Amino acid sequence: MPETAGKVPPNSIEAEQSILGSMMLSEGCALAAVEKLKEGDFYTSQHRRIYAAMYDLVALGKPVDLVTVVERMEVQKELSAEELTYLSDLTQRVPSVRNIDSYIDIVLQKSMLRKLISVCGEISDMCFAGEEDAREIVNRAGDLVYRASEDRSEDTLVHMRTALMEAHRRISDAYRSKSGMLGASTGFPLMDRTLSGLQEGQLIIIAGRPGMGKTSFALNIAENMGVRDKKIVVIFSLEMSRDQIGMRLLSSTAHTDSQKVRSGNLSEKEINDLADAMEPLSDSGLYVDDSSIIGVTEMQAKLRRLKRTTGKIDLVVIDYLQLMSTNSRTENRQQEISTLTRTLKIMAKDVGAPVILLSQLSRASEKRENKKPMLSDLRESGSIEQDADVVIFLHRDDYYSDDEAAKGRAQIIIAKQRNGPTRSIDVRWRGDLTRYAEVDYSHEEEEG
Repeated sequence: MPETAGKVPPNSIEAEQSILGSMMLSEGCALAAVEKLKEGDFYTSQHRRIYAAMYDLVALGKPVDLVTVVERMEVQKELSAEELTYLSDLTQRVPSVRNIDSYIDIVLQKSMLRKLISVCGEISDMCFAGEEDAREIVNRAGDLVYRASEDRSEDTLVHMRTALMEAHRRISDAYRSKSGMLGASTGFPLMDRTLSGLQEGQLIIIAGRPGMGKTSFALNIAENMGVRDKKIVVIFSLEMSRDQIGMRLLSSTAHTDSQKVRSGNLSEKEINDLADAMEPLSDSGLYVDDSSIIGVTEMQAKLRRLKRTTGKIDLVVIDYLQLMSTNSRTENRQQEISTLTRTLKIMAKDVGAPVILLSQLSRASEKRENKKPMLSDLRESGSIEQDADVVIFLHRDDYYSDDEAAKGRAQIIIAKQRNGPTRSIDVRWRGDLTRYAEVDYSHEEEEG
């Protein structure tokens, strides 16, 4: 590790003074600084204290000037004559308020360098300790460097005022959208209404026995968001190759029998329909990764790189949990699943997108007279239910019955929702098209 003793950490006192002075001279400068800077970005404790007072004033909608800043700071501690003089001199230290963005960039650069120095120390300590697998250290080092660059480490503890401002903004967005939803639409109206859409940071489990169409349902949601709404949707498929995913999406979008697509036994019209489906899928916001050995850390790294390019990720789909593993040593598979669900929940918050995680169910439901799944059927770990914000089961009546009336009948069962109701929603399963669709069976029967 390089010698750092006696070295002054990177900083620019002049840029910090210029920012604080500009904030007292211009409302626009105050807003620009609050949008990009955090208290910890300032090098001196004095500047951090001054900026904290200014930040509070902006959050409260109050003007930022010498009088209001002094009043705000003296709520905690009376200022000395030297401190009052220093505050009043700040406006004289501003070369030009028009350069506020440049001052902010300088302070952010210095702040990031200080964080990287700290992170390098942590990484060095881990390497010398040698208590973890080298690959795990590399993964953790990547996380530490990313968090330093994204500056997420210092803003987790906030005053309730900040949380309320964020909540009010989301409610206002939902009101303006007229949809009544806080999150993104899945294309399944009753499910959207129940869940209020898929929301940022949620871990959503979609579970079912093999053959229930979990992958198809997730792809239906991905297609609705990525093709119809042009949202950025990332699909991690640990089971199917990308060409298989593409084939499913093509047949689904073109409403063409998937078996015919796989066999190539197609009419000229069906060939044309598939060709027509290429354009909307090609112009969509869909991305696919078919690595069969990808871990959570690798997923995070890929999502972060994509987010830098697209600016936002709206949905992540992972197919499926039981094919995933961790690089760390665990006592048993149940503990490993617990680690996976916990880190995937963290990833959802980190990326700022809902994460749909597909999961297998145990055979317990098939041993019961009532085959409908329950939360206790979640395979291998109770942590799946604990970490999930939403748990959805897929159940098909025709899977267990030869009755003609049961054909195509299925249910989306919202078994858990951390902040809302649970319910079952009737849907129609079209196996030939690998599609689920909401229906009103009672209305169908009346018409029949």
